[in-house]
Amino acid sequence: MARYYFDIDDNGVFVPDDEGIECETKDAVREAAIDALPKMACDALPDGDHHVISISVRDQADRPVFHASLTLEAGWR
Repeated sequence: MARYYFDIDDNGVFVPDDEGIECETKDAVREAAIDALPKMACDALPDGDHHVISISVRDQADRPVFHASLTLEAGWR
């Protein structure tokens, strides 16, 4: 099983993943990244009218393999 590292960018604040998690397949990597976004958003939002949370996944060789992001845009009309 391969280890993947899920680096977080929370509205411009970068948090590298030094531990990583083991995933059996690429689909498991995708699922782990996408599942994490709403959980992080619940902790971070609302803090304004614009917020972007993203996860960049890299493999054991430090190569980027997946990216996902969640964006909040809010404003009165």
